[in-house]
Amino acid sequence: MLESHETQNKILLEVKTFASPTYGKFCNDSHRLATLQLEAELLNWRACFEEYVAAQKAYVEALHSWLSKFVVPEVEFYSRGRSSAAPYRAFGPPLLVICHDWLSSVDKLPDKAVSFALKSFSKDVRALWAQQGEEQQQKRKVDSLAKELDRRNLSFQKVENRFHESQPLEYKPEQETEHQHEHLTEKKDQLDMFRKKLDIEKEKHHNYVQETQRITLSGFQTGFSTVFESLTEFSKASMKMYNDLVNHSENNAGKMEKQSFIGDSLAEENGSR
Repeated sequence: MLESHETQNKILLEVKTFASPTYGKFCNDSHRLATLQLEAELLNWRACFEEYVAAQKAYVEALHSWLSKFVVPEVEFYSRGRSSAAPYRAFGPPLLVICHDWLSSVDKLPDKAVSFALKSFSKDVRALWAQQGEEQQQKRKVDSLAKELDRRNLSFQKVENRFHESQPLEYKPEQETEHQHEHLTEKKDQLDMFRKKLDIEKEKHHNYVQETQRITLSGFQTGFSTVFESLTEFSKASMKMYNDLVNHSENNAGKMEKQSFIGDSLAEENGSR
């Protein structure tokens, strides 16, 4: 598990862009749905991890409590002292000592860091979902303005065509002609202003798209890297904990064998006398 998390973290740090064919395109409802699903998976991951740690602690506590029932009164008396580690090591059975050390070590595992990293990343994913919503809203605004521009442009072309067609066919006073020309110019200026407004909104949408892409790439890199780093540290601490427990158990077994050997030797020596 430790090697897997280290490899995952290394891969995330090396990612420069996403190869997905949909990455870089306008955000749509399916993208937002995928973001919500990712958030749900992260929250479920966090819940499962916390349940795993809680189950591990509960198991060790139950085993320790069960073994404590078989401790002789003297050991139980000493174990209630200010420091229980020394009495356990001095008087307790090896299995109970191991359980006591195991319980103490489990409480020191950095599981809170993993839980916090997953919670923080899920919040970042929720922020991405909100950013995608703003991008979509801006895209709808641009589409609406583009349709309105087409409608206004078509209306202006009709007015302009009627003005040019009527010029050679009928005589109009110069003042009326000038008035129609000013009206046409005013309509054209309004159309140009509306087109500039559309260009501004398009630029805003382009910025939204770029911001969504930035949050997606940097957010995923930072979020997943933090999660995998915390999981790596948790795995290292877990591996060290179990290695220490095994070494302690083997050392105790060796001491017991040595004590048994010395006791047998003394018994044989006394018997020969």
